Amino acid sequence: MKPQFESLTKPPGVRVSDPIENAQFEVYTDNPVNPTPADGDRFALPVDNAVRFTVTKLEFPQLLNVDVWTQDGTLADQSVNQEVDSYPARQYSLDMDLGPMKLAVSTGSAFTVRREGNTTYISFHNPTPIRLGARSLHESPAATITVSDDPVDGMRAVSLFGSALKTTSPERSFPTLRGHPPLVELGDSFDAPDALSRPETGIAIELPRNWGDVYRTSSLAFYLGADVRPGDERTLVVDGDRHSLDTPQGFERGVNALLKHVFFLDCVVRTEGLYPVDLHERSVVEDELDFDLSNIYDASLSTRLAAYLDVPTEVTKPHWPRWKQTVDVAAEPKRVESLPFVVNDLAEIRIPRTDEETPDVREEPEAVTSFLRAREGLARSPLGEEHEDDSASGYSNVIKPDATNTIEHTWLANGFPLGASKAAAEYYKRRFDHSPSERESIRIDIVCNDQSMTEEDIVEEFYGARDFFEFDISVHYDLERAELRELLTADIDFLHYIGHVEEGGFQCSDGLFDARTLDETEVRAFLLNACRSYVQGRALVDAGSIGGIVTLTDISNDPAVRIGRALARLLNKGFSLLAGLSVARNVTLFGNQYITVGDGTVQLVQSSAGTPTMSEVERVGDEYRVTVHGYPTSRTSIGSLITVHVKNLTTQYLNSGEIDEYLLDESDLRTFFQRGVFPVMFEGSLTWSDYLLENRLN
Repeated sequence: MKPQFESLTKPPGVRVSDPIENAQFEVYTDNPVNPTPADGDRFALPVDNAVRFTVTKLEFPQLLNVDVWTQDGTLADQSVNQEVDSYPARQYSLDMDLGPMKLAVSTGSAFTVRREGNTTYISFHNPTPIRLGARSLHESPAATITVSDDPVDGMRAVSLFGSALKTTSPERSFPTLRGHPPLVELGDSFDAPDALSRPETGIAIELPRNWGDVYRTSSLAFYLGADVRPGDERTLVVDGDRHSLDTPQGFERGVNALLKHVFFLDCVVRTEGLYPVDLHERSVVEDELDFDLSNIYDASLSTRLAAYLDVPTEVTKPHWPRWKQTVDVAAEPKRVESLPFVVNDLAEIRIPRTDEETPDVREEPEAVTSFLRAREGLARSPLGEEHEDDSASGYSNVIKPDATNTIEHTWLANGFPLGASKAAAEYYKRRFDHSPSERESIRIDIVCNDQSMTEEDIVEEFYGARDFFEFDISVHYDLERAELRELLTADIDFLHYIGHVEEGGFQCSDGLFDARTLDETEVRAFLLNACRSYVQGRALVDAGSIGGIVTLTDISNDPAVRIGRALARLLNKGFSLLAGLSVARNVTLFGNQYITVGDGTVQLVQSSAGTPTMSEVERVGDEYRVTVHGYPTSRTSIGSLITVHVKNLTTQYLNSGEIDEYLLDESDLRTFFQRGVFPVMFEGSLTWSDYLLENRLN
């Protein structure tokens, strides 16, 4: 399943497709070309597949940074957000990050990189033979570790997570150089393939024998390549020096803070290595660091960590990127099977408080009480041991987790979390089981079983069907039970359901259809925009869906329409289910009644910009204050770089959370909006850059 190349005629060019990630990108040329297979030995960085053809100009329909490498792997220059950069004749390999895949161009001729509007051009003086290569960023775990319910086995497994690190240099702060930790499954005793070996880092973490501490430290242990072992006290050991992890702020908070501190400093120090970019985060802390960045870059991991521990957290904390995800994990042995997926995101891990300590969810009495009443007497769902919390007695266990300031929030425990994603190990694993579709286009089916919205233009207008203009869209009205069953077994990338759900299932024109009767479904992801749709959504992921968005309570029509419209556009722009929901919640006070179920990291499409962004805009006199926020995905996770295309800015940033703030006049703001369609919080309301251009800035 390598990236594929297809010739285009109108306009002329080449379409590059990654069948694994449902991603495609078009490169336009001055004349029709006939790509022929080529090997990848001319590229500085690896490619999965390549073609050759002759061209005078390449046109990329978005603003791209272009890394210019010499053939020996030396980064000669970076062309970033500038008008024109010219390079003399020499053997070059040009690298461009498209988020879901990498594109590379190999040439031995002089060339120019130029940007106009939303387009990047690479031009040659004469017709020039080039090679175009592509690399998919899809990665899978290398092996599976078996553990018993003894937490010492959990420590041994977490110690081997470091085997996935592709380097122990600061570059492992790039997500593509961390690798996915091996899978873990419960069994009778510990067993791990001989091929798995932890890097020799000189770093260890000692813990009491309990699952809670193992879970809390697992992201840190993975990132440090640490040996996790039993001990009487919670201790970080660095080349024999012992540092207590029981800090004044508490063990759990202290461990998560240490991870962010070390990660941030690695991102700063890595600018001395392969990617010497103009990094904003370096500029704001460099003067407060007592060590020489070049020397620390070349040091061993343990020496580097020791230097980082001497830097007060107060120096780095104001500049940490907003963390991608918090995961609340019950301190139970079975949750270890989810741990590799949690750690892969470098998630902040917390152990939920006990039921007795959980805040009373009836702070929102009417909506939640209605939900609880509706669940009383519900028959046990046939979902297996993992779903014991779906029993008649457990279904009323609606939880309000402790607040978090991360972008995403996942719940790996019993109960139904308001404002968080409900996940389980089997849902995470499904991301590797999903087979790429043989269809060339992405299929979206919209089901409208709501009598009040039976006219197609209503669905088109309010639910954003027009926004999915690049895809194969079908709209279905008033389906009968048999028709809905047939649709749910079809090969569909995304199902958007509009209608009503009752205790017994989806409301159809001839009665109720219960998704719990499905043996399997081929629907990859879904939005069930209906009252109390959790049970039916849970049934879909148990039947084979990767993930979806559902509701926990009754939702009135107006907020349902607004959040459905927002989600449609956000998913179309490359936001994951979790990230899209975190933005869409801004359109209604009922937003926390929507949660994801299954694997919330799934994306309908990959963002052409790499990291999806949202901007906040407010008037300041005759100018506008613009604050840009990044939303990392599983492919452009925390640690990736982002460029904000404001004026001729060449600074790059870490891609998560608040990127930076800019003061723009109306002309500059118009230019900024013209560089892409993206969500905007304008004077407190969620809207879109194209709408503001047409209706507010003309």
